[in-house]
Amino acid sequence: MELLVSEFMSGFEAVHGYPPGEHTVGLVPAGESTAAAEASAGRGLPGPLLDYYGHLGAVALPDLDNGIWIDDAASLAAQVEAGDHPTRLTGTVDDTVSVFATDGGGGMYALSHTTGSVYHLTAGALVGSTYDLDEAGYRIAAEDLWSFLEQLHARLTSAVEAQQAALSDVHGR
Repeated sequence: MELLVSEFMSGFEAVHGYPPGEHTVGLVPAGESTAAAEASAGRGLPGPLLDYYGHLGAVALPDLDNGIWIDDAASLAAQVEAGDHPTRLTGTVDDTVSVFATDGGGGMYALSHTTGSVYHLTAGALVGSTYDLDEAGYRIAAEDLWSFLEQLHARLTSAVEAQQAALSDVHGR
C-alpha cells in the first residue's frame, strides 16, 4: 500500500491538474505492535480490528474516489468516547459495531461484532451511541475486514494504473 500511495501521489497532479491531498499509510513499529494490540483489546474491539491495529494505524486516501480515512486505534477510541461514532445499529439492522473509517461524503464504515462484515453506513440518525438506520442507508461493503482492505488495495491499484495510462497517452502523443 505504501508503494501504491507513493505512485498514486507522484502521477496525480499531472493527470488531474491539481496537487493531491496528504495520503498516508500508518504502520505500527515492530516493537510496538503487541502494546498497540493490548491497548485496543481493552476497548472491546472485535478480533479483526485488534489484528489490524497490531500492524497498521491511520490510513488517509483523500483523493481515492470520494476519499477514505481509516482511524488509528487511539482516534477510534476518542471518537467513541466523544459520541461521534455509533456502537449500536438499530432500525433496518440490529447489531453491535465498531466504526473504523469514514468516506468523503459523510458515510462511515463499521465492522459488525456479530457477523464480521463491514457495513457502509450512509443514512440514519445518530442518537447517543446508537445509529438508527434507514432501509436504504447502508450496504454490506465487504464480507469481512480483510476483504474490505483488499478492495481498497484493488481500487488504489486501478487508480494508479489509470493514471499511468493517462500519462502514457499524454507522453505518447
